[in-house]
Amino acid sequence: MNQKKRSTSADRSPRPDSQSNRLRNTAPSGHTAPVKRRRQDDGRDVERLALRRKYQQEKREARRASLIAFLSVLLVLCVSAVVSVYLITRGKSETGIVDVIKLQVEGSPTVQIKVEDVINDNILYIDFKSVATLCGFRVTGDASGVEYSFTSSSGVINTICFVYGSDKVTVNGHEISMPGKALASDGEVSVPVDFIRENIIGLQVEYDEEKKTLSVTREKMTGSTPDNPKYEELLLRYQPETPLNPIDPGKQDEIPAISFRADLSEYEQYMNPEDRDAFLLLVNKANPVSVDYAPDDLEYIPQKYAVYSGEYQARMRAIAAKALTAMLTEAEEYGITDVKSTLAYRNYWTQNYLFVTYIEEEMQKNPSLTKEQAQKIVETYCAPPGTSEHQTGLCADMHNVYGRPDLELEDFEHTEAYEWLRDNCWKFGFIIRFPRGKEDITGYQFECWHFRFVGRYHAYKIQESGLCLEEYLEMLASEN
Repeated sequence: MNQKKRSTSADRSPRPDSQSNRLRNTAPSGHTAPVKRRRQDDGRDVERLALRRKYQQEKREARRASLIAFLSVLLVLCVSAVVSVYLITRGKSETGIVDVIKLQVEGSPTVQIKVEDVINDNILYIDFKSVATLCGFRVTGDASGVEYSFTSSSGVINTICFVYGSDKVTVNGHEISMPGKALASDGEVSVPVDFIRENIIGLQVEYDEEKKTLSVTREKMTGSTPDNPKYEELLLRYQPETPLNPIDPGKQDEIPAISFRADLSEYEQYMNPEDRDAFLLLVNKANPVSVDYAPDDLEYIPQKYAVYSGEYQARMRAIAAKALTAMLTEAEEYGITDVKSTLAYRNYWTQNYLFVTYIEEEMQKNPSLTKEQAQKIVETYCAPPGTSEHQTGLCADMHNVYGRPDLELEDFEHTEAYEWLRDNCWKFGFIIRFPRGKEDITGYQFECWHFRFVGRYHAYKIQESGLCLEEYLEMLASEN
């Protein structure tokens, strides 16, 4: 009770504090220490809050500074890239050095050409004069264009006619389109490099984009040396139209009398078959045969005239194999004893294997080629499966340089053996299936080793007319 009175008396004492302060200060004296600690903690909290706000403010300012620095660097890089592209496009660097491409033409000093003078509309060009000099082309021209020409070993004049400012060019009378226009400058003409690659066989044009080097060389023959270069003959993709030698209808059945040194009487029925039209089967890219097509009368060429033996020994249809035996038997009488057949009949799947292998080899030689580009190259010398004459069993590849690492297959053309076979194969019923100058018709490059059996009558007519098999069959169709 006394305590309550004292407490009441204390409450009634007048104090200047507010009601809330009076309530806080009426606590018992035993509890005053905690009140003091809370006041100290409140001060520290304020201090910590101020420090925290200061730290966050500094952090925000640091982030802002970093962002500004990053954007500044990015802006500098973007400006530098734009300037670099501009300078490259203009053919100059910041130091003023002209961006050039090195032109290396075989037999001539290397020259440096400004990029802007070589690339036009993203097309790589070359001064055709340098190509003409290397190839020995003759040149004539006027204000409208220029013509280059050369004479082949067979005496045929080949021409290439460019029209200034036009993408049209005439190759041996065939008008074709180039990837870009012919550009005239100081009386000379520059043409797209791809035109040369695609239309001049025997000439190699390579561009190394990394090294910025454009090189032009001619294909070499076996035995060629730097001091004594021997070049393969140049050939244009499109050949002059061959004038036809029409066969006199009144003399169609007349074939010159033939005599042989060897006794070939037993082979006469095969060289000159009674059914003279039975062996005119045309197989090419436009006339394929089925996957399972195979003659039922295949037989091996005598081992004496075949390179391989056993299961790999060359086979042909029986009548063609015997006619081939007769031809090589007679060739021996003229001192030709080393010509042998390497390949003859091939089925669809063997041809497919070879075709795919050649595509892979082309892509390995030139990694920049796509599969489609490599296939286009391969199709100039190897038939796609189903379109090969070898599947008919009527043809054979033969030559006398097999196994000679110092000789190439194409060198057979320059041998006495080839000359004899070229002039006499018709007597035995054979023709050179892919003659030079008919590439745009047969679809294949000249093959001096590929002989096709058609029988003596038609072989003679083809030989006399100068036609390839496609042209000859077309002529027979028109006559009938």
